[in-house]
Amino acid sequence: MAKKKRDRRGDDRIESLADLTPERVKGSRRRGPERAKPVSAEERAAWEERVAEAEAAKAGRRTFAPLIVAGVAAAAVLALIGWSALSSDDPPTAGSLPTPVIAAVGGGAAIYPANSAEAVRENVRFGFIPAVDLVELGDGTVALGAGGQEAGEDVHGASYADLTADEFSDGTIPAPREETSTGSPATWAEVYEDFGSDTVFMPSVDSDAVLDAVLTSAQDAERIDAVIVRTADAALAERTADAGAVALFEGDPDGTSPTDLAAAGFGMVAVRADAERVDEWLGSDVGVWLTGVESAQQLTESADAGALGALTDDPFALQSAEDEDGAEG
Repeated sequence: MAKKKRDRRGDDRIESLADLTPERVKGSRRRGPERAKPVSAEERAAWEERVAEAEAAKAGRRTFAPLIVAGVAAAAVLALIGWSALSSDDPPTAGSLPTPVIAAVGGGAAIYPANSAEAVRENVRFGFIPAVDLVELGDGTVALGAGGQEAGEDVHGASYADLTADEFSDGTIPAPREETSTGSPATWAEVYEDFGSDTVFMPSVDSDAVLDAVLTSAQDAERIDAVIVRTADAALAERTADAGAVALFEGDPDGTSPTDLAAAGFGMVAVRADAERVDEWLGSDVGVWLTGVESAQQLTESADAGALGALTDDPFALQSAEDEDGAEG
């Protein structure tokens, strides 16, 4: 039986930017009776400024800050790829994605705080696949974070391997640029509970413990067909395929072949758009996701050649002009 899912939206609609106050963002990342951290004056001022700019954008003024655009019109989700659960009775799955699809690496680390709760929320709003990175904390909690267990010092003051879930939640993820706010740390269980029925997740997995968490969440929600596991480990790929999910090879494709990857349990592969063997991969039975795509036109041409989509840390850079017009509201 599927796990009972917490109702995060109340009226079945994604909240507006004004609803998503700093207090609510911080509070939503907590579990149990513990109070959320107080919000600083700087955070409050930054949030209110973004709400004001979003209201101005509704009146027709263009903005390029994705976190502001996100609050202007949830309809932008539909403009981007057309499979959002907001407009469909059928939740998206790995097999139902129309091409091309844009996967936001690190949640879109070039424009959002990397692997943050806010990044995943905005990915879902705009129809990007959250290609988040996962790491196991010292207490066994699987959380969003890149670099492996020895990383994390720059954000949390200690390596991931030395953190508990509570210590992890006290960190602040830096903003990648001036127009965006800092981000909130999140665990895999939190983001999957909030958005597992709204999107296809594409987590990067490097250990059995992390894969266990991913597969268990998807199986409990009866959404195993909506997970694409990125890994370079053949053993993890085999486990993924056996569970009914899709494994995407994110290692060096020059050292292998479509036949070898398929035999190892991989159903997809990440290949650079300018790779010498890209045509071989595109002509194979292995689903191809391209990296290094530089424009919406190149993405469209790649899809015409057989690519499923693109992996990028700046998903808005690959939007078509039509999508940008739709996002302006």
